Amino acid sequence: MRWGWIGAKSQWVAWRVLGIPLASTMFLLGYASLSVASEPSHTPKPGLPKRGISAHRGGLLGCPSNTIGAFQRAICLGVHQIELDVRTTANDVIVVAHDDHVTDVDGHMLRISESTLTEVHSLRFEACTGEEEKEGIPTLEEALAVMPKNIWINVDIKDNDPHIAKLVAETVAKVDRFDQVIFAARNKAVPAIRKVAKETGVQSWIANMSREIFRCQYIDATIDSCAEFIQLITVPYIPFIRGKPSQDTMDRLNDGGVRVNYSWLREDDEEELQQELHDLYDRGIAFVLVDHVEPAMNAADSLGIPPLIPRWDSSSLPPGMELPRCTPTP
Repeated sequence: MRWGWIGAKSQWVAWRVLGIPLASTMFLLGYASLSVASEPSHTPKPGLPKRGISAHRGGLLGCPSNTIGAFQRAICLGVHQIELDVRTTANDVIVVAHDDHVTDVDGHMLRISESTLTEVHSLRFEACTGEEEKEGIPTLEEALAVMPKNIWINVDIKDNDPHIAKLVAETVAKVDRFDQVIFAARNKAVPAIRKVAKETGVQSWIANMSREIFRCQYIDATIDSCAEFIQLITVPYIPFIRGKPSQDTMDRLNDGGVRVNYSWLREDDEEELQQELHDLYDRGIAFVLVDHVEPAMNAADSLGIPPLIPRWDSSSLPPGMELPRCTPTP
């Protein structure tokens, strides 16, 4: 049985059993409240893709997740978006990591939020397949430096903290990447990002990550907040609450100027990925987060979404850092 799928009969029985209490709960939790649609605040810069494949944490390409090596390999395959996670060190440097507690290949363990950047940089992880040099935890600035100028960068801010959100936004502003970064943020963090954008004189892209119990509430809250993106996710075995979005859901989001990141496809079979992607894009999904990037890129290409030709600005690289070896002439 495929992850997140229930037969039609099972769904009907489940909904008959749960429908009345669920409907009552939705009403009590505010489902009946009206949402106020907002106009899209701005449009993407020319050259940014309108839909495609997002490499979830860089994807599974023979490198540790959320590392420069993983990002470079995904970029070389022509992904349209890269998703990464960020946290802050004890001395207020934003680094790329999913978990606060990390253990490296030698068994050294630390908590990022209680460690300095020097201590975090001392951790070493497995080298990418075929490489000799071990990977480490990069700063957000280092990760942004290797990103092409023509892809989306989906930055998931793990802590719902205005101070951390401010640091993330300031880092993005420092390297002039506001026009391509999607700030995946929770409710307390969003105002800090918007404030930095306003002070910098740029516009921001927010993906509302403050999920509600029911999707209808999540949709309402996202539209009401004037977020530019939402990240929908399928929860296994309860698709009647959080399954693939219906046409009504997509229509409401489109009317509210909200684009959809879909999280995420774990399959590695190219034929299955093609079927899943076809269904999701047909529903109006913009970007689909995947683990297995290479077969997903092949599947997307067969659906008329070709790999992106990455375009870098070499002047953005910090001293000593090189562009991926697949770099075309800028």
